[in-house]
Amino acid sequence: MKKFKGIYTALVTPFDADGRIHAPALQKLVESNLQMGVNGFYVAGSTGESYLLSVEERKYLLEAVMEAVNGRADVIVNIGMFATEHSIALARHAKKQQVSAISSVPPFYFPFTMDEYIQYYTDLAEAAEIPVIIYNIPAMSSVTFTMEDITRLFSNDGIIGVKHTSYDLFQLQQVVKQYPEKSVFIGHDEIYLSALAAGAEAGIGSTYNIMADKFVKISRLFGEKHLEQALEVQNEVNEIVTALCNVGVFKGIKEILKMQGTDCGVCRKPFQPLKEEQIRYLRDVAQKNHIL
Repeated sequence: MKKFKGIYTALVTPFDADGRIHAPALQKLVESNLQMGVNGFYVAGSTGESYLLSVEERKYLLEAVMEAVNGRADVIVNIGMFATEHSIALARHAKKQQVSAISSVPPFYFPFTMDEYIQYYTDLAEAAEIPVIIYNIPAMSSVTFTMEDITRLFSNDGIIGVKHTSYDLFQLQQVVKQYPEKSVFIGHDEIYLSALAAGAEAGIGSTYNIMADKFVKISRLFGEKHLEQALEVQNEVNEIVTALCNVGVFKGIKEILKMQGTDCGVCRKPFQPLKEEQIRYLRDVAQKNHIL
């Protein structure tokens, strides 16, 4: 069982002026992230506006990413849908594309039981025959996995890890300690250094699109035990994260990408474009923290 380590960019989905997925911008984005030293990519997650895409668009997006990456890095894809059969269909498509692993948000909206969530992931692992990574994101899914739940999930050898998009570092540390063979990704960029201290060895992040090199640097400095310098870089990251939160994270990331020379368009409606004063504010923060 492969254990994933390092920096995995949660890719934005570029759109052209007509709102279609823009493969050339995607290729440019993949190249820039590879140059910054990422280990892989996470496709069709929250950052990728997956729930604003049709099923066919999600398939095309993955195919475009696989073509752009061309075997140079890992690719993990979120195949989460409301219905198990639809998730399995996307998972089987992902297997044909030879992705490194699939991931899934627990089905939300309906109040499923924990037994039903666990069966959902079990069905994915059995039907797809490809490594499965749990996408733990309670703020978006309203599903909270306890350690008992994680133990039940991890008893399935097909479930190889978790994307921990939660501020619960206590639980993260417990998972790392009890399941050293599993892949544990921190999904909150603003606590990346804290997660490394708790034992995480991998991250999946939205802001990696615009500054993956900062996270690569934090990892290196942490490994060299230069903790003060690592914290300085994390502080720069957090100034940018704060600015993004103030204007809308996904909209802000696309705007900074445009400033950096990779035009990925705007987020789909009902997201609204940023205002001019928001763009000026973002530019000031980006320049101050050396990403422009």
